[in-house]
Parts: sequence; C-alpha cells; structure tokens
Amino acid sequence: MLVILAGLAALALSDEGLRERATGLLSREPGEAVFPLPPEYAGAFTDDWGAPREQGSHEGTDIYAPEGTPVYSVTSGTVAGAFGSNDAGWNTLGGYTVMIRADRDAGPVRRGDRLYYAHLSEPTPLSPGDRVEAGDPIGTVGRTAGEIPGTVADFPPHLHLGWYGGLGGFLGAEREEGYETSRSSGAINPYRLLLYTLEPQQESPQG
Repeated sequence: MLVILAGLAALALSDEGLRERATGLLSREPGEAVFPLPPEYAGAFTDDWGAPREQGSHEGTDIYAPEGTPVYSVTSGTVAGAFGSNDAGWNTLGGYTVMIRADRDAGPVRRGDRLYYAHLSEPTPLSPGDRVEAGDPIGTVGRTAGEIPGTVADFPPHLHLGWYGGLGGFLGAEREEGYETSRSSGAINPYRLLLYTLEPQQESPQG
C-alpha cells in the first residue's frame, strides 16, 4: 500500500506528461475548469443525474474508464473532508473519495463549490488542507465501495463526479438556467459542467 501511495504522490508532483493529456488543460486560461480524465474518455459519460439507485436517485455523473486511469482535479482549490468519510477518504457509497473545494470561479463552478470524486482505486495521497491546481492528478479510477474499507465492488470501474454548492448551496442557491439542483443536499448536476470543460477555449482578442 505504501509503495502504491508513494507512486501516486510522485505522479501528482512530477508527471507533466499526464497533466498535458487532460482535455483543455493547456488551451485554457489558469483557473479554468478541465475534464477530470484523459481526453480519450471524453465520450464515456451520459446525463445519468437522477437515475434510480438502491440508495436513492443518482446525484452525480459517472465517467467510465479502466482501473488505474488518472483522475484530475476539475478546478483549483483545497482538499476538504468528504461527507461521512474516514481519514483515508473512505465512505460506504463512494469507496475511496476526495473532495476539492474550489477557491475561485471556474466556468459554471463558483468559489466555495465542492467537487466530489468517488470510487477511486486507492486513497488519495492528498490530505485535507492541501492545495491543488486544475488538472493536477488526485487519484486513479477504481470501483471501490462498501462497508469495509478497501472493498472492490461488482460494478464497472468509473469515476463518480459530484458537484455541491458552496456558500448557500444547501439552501438551494440560484444557478444558471439549465443546471439541475437538489435543494435537500445542495447537489448540482455535473453533466453540463463536463460539457463545458470540453468546449474549445475562446482566444483572447489581441490588443
């Protein structure tokens, strides 16, 4: 386990090649939102917000990719404790998880919003309070979930991306038209956020 974590930490700190593969990372302005997986998985998701699940309706978007695929932070921000997770980021529904609180507006994401990454293959090497930039590796795709930490579930490997409103989010804060929200949890449908990360960046006019 320590060897795996050390390797992932080294990836997060030094592998510029993987960072450059993140869709839009090099073409967007600093602080912009980026796609959370390598570009070859840009078509590996659908709008499954609200789909029925054993625990209730689905509050997120699933992006399918092989186990071990690097996961990137959509925004810059600070690592925060995820809902109901232990010190390793484990919770029953999400397995190994990490939560990033955005520290600036980025496309449709507002400062203070939280992006939730679930079913990671291993605990993230990051700790609460660590700061990340958009496009930094934060873990790898897996299929973890269950009561016992480390349990590998029987669903296909994928990243579950959740998006929760920050300041006022749990009171049903207003969002741009077309962004579905849950007033009870503060969750926001991430589907259109993902589409936004795949849009070509407009070049700034030359002065």
